[in-house]
Amino acid sequence: MDFTALIHQYGYYAVLIGTLLEGETILVLAGIAAHQGYLNPLLVWLTAIAGAILGDQLFYFLGHRYGAQLLQRFPAWATRALKVRQLIARYHAPVIVILRFTYGVRTIGPMLVGMSAVTPLQFSVWNTLGAVLWATLIVVASYLFGDALHWLLRNIQHIEVWILLGIAAIGALTWLVVRWRARR
Repeated sequence: MDFTALIHQYGYYAVLIGTLLEGETILVLAGIAAHQGYLNPLLVWLTAIAGAILGDQLFYFLGHRYGAQLLQRFPAWATRALKVRQLIARYHAPVIVILRFTYGVRTIGPMLVGMSAVTPLQFSVWNTLGAVLWATLIVVASYLFGDALHWLLRNIQHIEVWILLGIAAIGALTWLVVRWRARR
């Protein structure tokens, strides 16, 4: 299996799908891949912004339409929901931007905003700002991390696939642990 060919062929799709959901791990991997020349950093950044905006808009509209039903179906969300709803009511603009950077409420946050008095236009504006800031920070940081790795290891080509797989495994393991703890 040639990982380079897979990255070239499916890298941008992976970034889009990954950022529709949570996104940090896939975006870090994409930033490192961009540093290594496998992906275009500008296209990674634009794809991440598009995926982040579309994902949160979808969750906003799900919350707007089915929010109460979702909270009844997933009662574990209710405790987080109360705190986030209070923050949204008081500081909706900064909360919408900050939700993008808050692990654990990234999916439910836009749903809760959809259940609030925040209009779709207001959410779109603040969501776009948050997505641009988030994608910029993650892509630049991971690109620089790739640069630092390259500087530290000089000849990274023979182990870069293992580094990318290791980062992906750590991200997947973290996601599984968080999901497992949430269900307990």
